[in-house]
Amino acid sequence: MSHRRRRGPSIPLLLAGLVVCAGLLIAPTLTRALRSPEGTAASPAPTAAPTPAITPTMPIQSTATPTLAPTATPKLAPTPTPAAQFDYTQPAPQTPVVDMSYFSDALFIGDSRTEGLQLYSGIEGATFFCYKGITIFDVMQNNPKKLIKLNGTSYSIVDALTQKSGKFSKVYISLGINELGYYDNQGFHDKFAALIDHIRATQPNAIIYLQNQVPVNPTLCAKNWPSYVNNDKVAVYNEIFTQLAVEKKVVLLDVATALSTPEGILAQENTVDGVHFTKGWYKEWLSYLMCHTVDPNTLG
Repeated sequence: MSHRRRRGPSIPLLLAGLVVCAGLLIAPTLTRALRSPEGTAASPAPTAAPTPAITPTMPIQSTATPTLAPTATPKLAPTPTPAAQFDYTQPAPQTPVVDMSYFSDALFIGDSRTEGLQLYSGIEGATFFCYKGITIFDVMQNNPKKLIKLNGTSYSIVDALTQKSGKFSKVYISLGINELGYYDNQGFHDKFAALIDHIRATQPNAIIYLQNQVPVNPTLCAKNWPSYVNNDKVAVYNEIFTQLAVEKKVVLLDVATALSTPEGILAQENTVDGVHFTKGWYKEWLSYLMCHTVDPNTLG
């Protein structure tokens, strides 16, 4: 059997192998040439970025509104509350008790009952123009009796008021018990109105207190006084006083209710004769006056 001769590698294949071998030998050298001195891969030198020019910025102004210190609101003086106006259709209501000095500039005009108040009640400081048996008709007649002495000279009540012009800040009137025998109700009204006008003219700053009439005791009056001294007539005059208080704007004092019984009479134990009071009852009268006073600022 003939043997075929084995052929060796071709020349092109040999050349390709040589080239590969040469590349393997050259590659480490190239790799070392490309590394940096510190042994890191060399990279191109960085180009420094240009520093941007800084544009000066204007300081920012705050737009916030500054908080102002609070302005103190001035405190106004409180406006005083005006006192309620007095109701002349009603008697004076009860008030705190005044001391005796309240009567230091007070005048009392009246008859024997008022004289008893002066003598037996313990009142101090007041002035009295009073006389036993006097009536409103006596006081306001054209030629009145001169019953009041001032500095040794006698005057009528009307003239004495003129002499003491402006002296009094309170004037109390109590007349009517001696007029029960007069049957002239309109005249009674008109004379009282005239007296009030004269008091207001001569004592312009005075509170005028008009006291109504305390009823009588019928039993004792039947023994001691004429028949016209009775409570029916007292009631008629007291109604006139109520009218006058409204018409003339004077303060009505309801002593009639304060000093009589629930039945509307003067209790027998509080009177000596059916009309005049006991000493204790005059004190009771004064006690009533001391807790029924009026603020002048309420009078219109």
